[in-house]
Amino acid sequence: MVRNAQKKQKQKQRKLRQRKARNQKKLSSTAGIHIPEPSAKVARMLDEIYQCIEDRDIKEALILLKSLAGRFPNSAAVAEVELRIYKSIGDHASASNAANRFLELVPQNPEAMYGYASTALRCLRVTLALIQFRKFVDRWPSHELAGKAQKAIEVCEAESRGLVKFANEQGGLDLEFDNGGLEFYARHEESLEQLESHNLAKAIELLELNIEQQPKFMSSRNNLAICHFYQGDLEQAVRTARTTFEIAPDNRFAEANLIKIEFLSGNPEKANELAGVAMSDPPKDQDAFTALTESLGYLGRDEDLIALSEMLDQVTPLDDYKKADLLHHFAVAHFRMGDKGEAESLWAACLDIDPNHDNAKENLDDIDMKNGHAAWSQKLNKWLPKPFMDAMIKRYENSKAPVAGTLASNNPVIATVVPALLDRGDSAAREFAFNFAAGDGTPPMLDALKTFAFSNRGPDVLRNKALMTLKENSIVDTGPHRFYSRGSWTEIKLIGFEITDKPFDVEPWKGELMARGYWAMQEGKFDEAEEAFQQVLEREPGCHLARYNLAGVWQQRQRGDELEQAEKEIRKIHADHPDYPFAALALAICEAGKGNIEFAKKLIGNVSQSPKLHISEAMMLLSTQVQVALFDDDPEAAESTLKMMYQISHVDDPRVTQLRNKIDLYRYQNFQNF
Repeated sequence: MVRNAQKKQKQKQRKLRQRKARNQKKLSSTAGIHIPEPSAKVARMLDEIYQCIEDRDIKEALILLKSLAGRFPNSAAVAEVELRIYKSIGDHASASNAANRFLELVPQNPEAMYGYASTALRCLRVTLALIQFRKFVDRWPSHELAGKAQKAIEVCEAESRGLVKFANEQGGLDLEFDNGGLEFYARHEESLEQLESHNLAKAIELLELNIEQQPKFMSSRNNLAICHFYQGDLEQAVRTARTTFEIAPDNRFAEANLIKIEFLSGNPEKANELAGVAMSDPPKDQDAFTALTESLGYLGRDEDLIALSEMLDQVTPLDDYKKADLLHHFAVAHFRMGDKGEAESLWAACLDIDPNHDNAKENLDDIDMKNGHAAWSQKLNKWLPKPFMDAMIKRYENSKAPVAGTLASNNPVIATVVPALLDRGDSAAREFAFNFAAGDGTPPMLDALKTFAFSNRGPDVLRNKALMTLKENSIVDTGPHRFYSRGSWTEIKLIGFEITDKPFDVEPWKGELMARGYWAMQEGKFDEAEEAFQQVLEREPGCHLARYNLAGVWQQRQRGDELEQAEKEIRKIHADHPDYPFAALALAICEAGKGNIEFAKKLIGNVSQSPKLHISEAMMLLSTQVQVALFDDDPEAAESTLKMMYQISHVDDPRVTQLRNKIDLYRYQNFQNF
């Protein structure tokens, strides 16, 4: 006990030393910053984050940081570690936002101001950087970083004058650089920073001020529409986007922005009409080209995206991060058009430019793990803003009527977006869309499920669930149906009986003994299992459940003549209880092994005629069908039945895996014999 206490005390002292060293450590761009001492609670949580950083577990560090930043938004120490993490992984946009908050919390610190100016410059927000560098030099002209700041000012000023001049030439701005132009453009860049950081209220405040001062500055109007969309006010987003396009029909970014917002707000016909016009003469400007590419991704216009990919070298200017995002969108289009090799090459090129491009990484990971969701362009939160989803769920939960007809039929957004998410959403998006469509049950949603089920988009298991939903709603019969599975088109037959997972109705004493015996058998403790089943038979000699499981013990233990004894007992159980599925199916396997295939199929057929089966009985039925099909030298029938098992299980289920291996072994052995 004493030794443990001493060990804990040493660990505590070591953490205190590490914390003190960190507080004294100079960051590359924030050297010497005085950070107010955090509370003991915050300090302990920061210790965990710093430990993750030392262990290079950045993902876990970010998870902890998100929780901490949400609880302590005004902690300078939290902002400092946030800045450090984002800088270390090259996430310049998040680093700039953290540096901005850091400066707000320690406004009198020169290094905080210099750090924010530097991160703004890395994000190419040169007017914001220029103002901050100028403030830094004016307030601390003798600071050791003043020389670097002065050089940065020269670069930023030249770039800033060019931006303001270009905006004036385009007719959107009517302010000279030294007479309000710099401040106006810096406010524009700050609104972009707030939008990217999802500080929407602040972004809207800045944008509305800019529009009031310069009504023809279209970038502010375009971004205001985007802000309203992500706030969940889709009607206001559409109105703003339409007004912007009416004012400036030649503004290609406004055109592309309107395409996206029209589609996501439930107007697919209008969106596609605009997309067709845009593709007749695609824009060459970077921002408009990127916006059009993103919008076409939402619409699923893969051929148009591939056409745009061939124009990439005509886009000017083109910074690296925009190029990386474009390559991701083009990869998605190629993958969806069947060119997996080109898609993987484009995703690799994207990650060479931007190693932190999450969508590209996750698409490649999905392909490697064979999850079947790839390819997608955007995650769910980019399709449906969180406030909109929260409001939709609340209306559903508060509705006294069934969900059918209450949302999808009366909401063009849902009617438009759900089918699109099934076709080209990420895993979360597809699960959401499937659950909503299946729960809604209206004809448009069932049509969306039907299109999804008979497509080659999305995982086999989820499309199989869609087929089962369609069967339950009498949209399709048991088949066979043409179905895309394991990378090719095949025939699949649906399960024709109802499956329940309701527990078997047995007396508590019997259930306890049966469970004890079952788990002992699973762990290979056959003597212990036998004892449990014998105890059941002592109290209820004719219990067919205990007799069957006891025969299972003998089959697996195979001591002496137990294998023959097990078969005899199974035959007796079936004779005594011909409607007991497990005995009939076990007997079918025995008969098939002896070559009596037709009798085995008859036994299987009797069980399959049951209107309802427990999930364990259903899995045994399908497993038996697979094994009998192999005895009958019919691997295709075995494959088809295995696919039916996916309807009630998963490809990773050990029982499914075991049968998969049996089929593969059968094919291998027959190939060798051939």
